[in-house]
Amino acid sequence: MSAFEFAVRRLRWLARVPLAPQLFDALLLAWTALRHRERIEAMEAIEAAALEIPGIRLTVHRLGGVGFSLGRRELGHLHGNGLLDLHTGRKLAGELVAARRAEPHHFFGESAWVSYWVRSAADVNEAAALLRRCFDWAGG
Repeated sequence: MSAFEFAVRRLRWLARVPLAPQLFDALLLAWTALRHRERIEAMEAIEAAALEIPGIRLTVHRLGGVGFSLGRRELGHLHGNGLLDLHTGRKLAGELVAARRAEPHHFFGESAWVSYWVRSAADVNEAAALLRRCFDWAGG
């Protein structure tokens, strides 16, 4: 079990401690920057691709990481370890998981959310396409 999985499963009460999620995600980001430079570059490319979608803005996510918002609606967020979580609605989530384009959400399982691991530049186009699908689903 990774530190991220341990924190999500066993320390989720920390999400209610002010700044604890942001600090944890900052540590994940620092670790990723030290150990996986190609992942950081891919994450930066996804942020740039998101900004090309009309109306999308980057935010600080309440549980750490970079949020992708359309108005007041959160479309998703990117954790410091490269895990992209996207709000798609249940039907689209089921389709994406069935097509193996995404995984069930790392915490909520089969829900209106999906997760997608960004590990390198090879994942950028698919991550950007998934984010675009969320944008379209949200009525953007």
